Amino acid sequence: MARSFHHTLLAAVVACVVAGQAGAQSQLKEAVTAIRLGKSEEAKEILRQILTSDPSNEDALAFYQSVSQDEYFMLLTERDEDIRKIAQTILERAKAERKEQSRDGEAIQALVDTATSADSDHGARQGAINSIISNHGEFAVPALVEKLANADDVDGQIRAIYALSQLHSVAVLPLIEALKSSNEIVVQNAAAALHHIGDQRAAPAMARLANDNRQGVATIAKRFLAANKVMGSDVDLLLKQANEYLKGNVPPGGFSDVVWSLQDDKLVATDVPALVYPSELAKSCAADAVAIAPQSLDAVSMLAQANLAQANLIEASIAQGDDSAAALADVVPELKIAAQATGLPALRAALDAGMSQGLVPVAVGAIDALAVSEGADTIGQSSLIKALDSSDKRVQYAAAAALVRASNGVNVPAAAKVVDVLAAAVTEESVRSIQIISPDMEAKAAAAAADSARGVATNAASGAVGGMQKLLINPSTDVVVINEILPDGLPEVVIGNIRKDSRMANTRVIVIAKDTEAATERFGDTINGVVQHPLTGEALIAEVNRVLEGVSNPTASRDGYAAAASSALHMVAAGKGNIAAALSNLGAQLNRGDDVSVPAAKTLGLAGGANELNALVAALEGGSDMLKVASADAIGSILARVDGAPEATIAALKAAVMGDGGVDLRMAAARALGKAKLDARQKGDVQAGLRRIAGTSNDG
Repeated sequence: MARSFHHTLLAAVVACVVAGQAGAQSQLKEAVTAIRLGKSEEAKEILRQILTSDPSNEDALAFYQSVSQDEYFMLLTERDEDIRKIAQTILERAKAERKEQSRDGEAIQALVDTATSADSDHGARQGAINSIISNHGEFAVPALVEKLANADDVDGQIRAIYALSQLHSVAVLPLIEALKSSNEIVVQNAAAALHHIGDQRAAPAMARLANDNRQGVATIAKRFLAANKVMGSDVDLLLKQANEYLKGNVPPGGFSDVVWSLQDDKLVATDVPALVYPSELAKSCAADAVAIAPQSLDAVSMLAQANLAQANLIEASIAQGDDSAAALADVVPELKIAAQATGLPALRAALDAGMSQGLVPVAVGAIDALAVSEGADTIGQSSLIKALDSSDKRVQYAAAAALVRASNGVNVPAAAKVVDVLAAAVTEESVRSIQIISPDMEAKAAAAAADSARGVATNAASGAVGGMQKLLINPSTDVVVINEILPDGLPEVVIGNIRKDSRMANTRVIVIAKDTEAATERFGDTINGVVQHPLTGEALIAEVNRVLEGVSNPTASRDGYAAAASSALHMVAAGKGNIAAALSNLGAQLNRGDDVSVPAAKTLGLAGGANELNALVAALEGGSDMLKVASADAIGSILARVDGAPEATIAALKAAVMGDGGVDLRMAAARALGKAKLDARQKGDVQAGLRRIAGTSNDG
């Protein structure tokens, strides 16, 4: 059976990551041979020996090069998890060695000198360029830009432009930064190189330079714009580009391990994880737009969006256990500070953009920022109110909690709707995010049916391109449900992209198929399940639950919905707001963790009635120490408001007072008894049970 497109794609990726000729590392050959013979345990032992020897990165590269690409691919896709992990470890070390070699400054300079020298013949120059392309790529651009600056070597400038044009797409972003140089010759030659390359990413910079007062620079820029049919101002083009990056749309050949900046007229590369690469590009474009038009609300808002999206993405990835994101934790507060500094109008515009474009990280990030930026005098006009009507639960829940925080629970705008949303949010134990990619109307109907269920948030796309874009925007998706037939591409392509993206390492994939057995054979272990076509909401939820069985959902932003809602409802109740619609749901949450149950108990104390006493008594008898105290106080508050005192409730309070619990609990239960409207007999029974003699024991 032929390998799927996903397999072919992954093999090609591996081939590109670490290239080179095979060496003589027999151990890895032996492991490959053992796997071919079905001797997985023997192969595993050989691989363990390799790893135990703690090979250097250089050794790892030699190991990798000792087998064919197909053979190494076989190791990476072996069913045995230990074999896959060891093979991946070796590959990562090989990549690190390759990365170090690609940045070898001395080697790069020697090649650039050869490629631009008048003393080199055409063959030598082309050979040097080929080596630059194969081994160094964008890291040769700074040395070539230095050649562009040499006013005494015009022929060298021309040869450097030629070399840059052959580097093509990988040279574009550092060259765009070089256009900011104070050296006119560098700007003119960098613009010429970009003109020859013809990459649209240079369009905003060329639109700016078309109005430059340096005639040579402006002429080249105008030629670029005409040749590429570019329309629009530099700011508009930058904002459009930033928006595309925010959606994860990096052009083919555009991904990199670094972002470039010009510092003291020198190109500097800064390493960034793949997780944040698109959002870093978005930030850069937005920052350039703000520098050009600081008065533009659209530009300032785009910068806020980029910072908020990146902060949200890092936090969600850390919560999911992505090690590459953990190192970025300290950056998150700085990103949020930068977003806050853009001001209230920009943050509101960011929320509007996030909702209208389905950019959930942007929307949720903007909501969190507005929760502390809005005040009592501004909250009535906030876009947070509009967010209550979002079709995405995550946005709805966050907006409701933010409106309460911003108003401190007093005179909450759209109060009835806020309470309704919070009443739903407080019941959520874990909201699972599902992305459906299918052109069928049945699938869309199934998504709508599933979305109405507790604990599920769905998103739908009709094709491969749209579905992949949504995943790039929301990589913390739990499950992707994809039709075996798509109008604009193969599902294997989408699945392959999911499997090679570290941000989606824990994402499960389900295929919708007419013939489930054939689909299982077709997709193999690249998927986690198959569901029968036509899809129904019931079948969707059942299969999602199956593939997620035993899978933890650690993302704080999801698990925190109930806690945030519980605290928000407590604030509303404390502000004398009407939360009657949420009381029943709050009472059902007293068996949850303290972050949900304790605020719920306190809220019931503020706004509950006799109907809530049974739930509070159950929490008093079986909750945590903190919940027991909160429940006792809540019972007391309710008993002070209602007529009479149910015998079961009084019995539970007496048991708590006379039990062996802590002083705080016994005191809270006693306070509750003191507030209760007891008849004479009940008061007597309580006092008789509490009678103590202030003496010492004479036992023995």
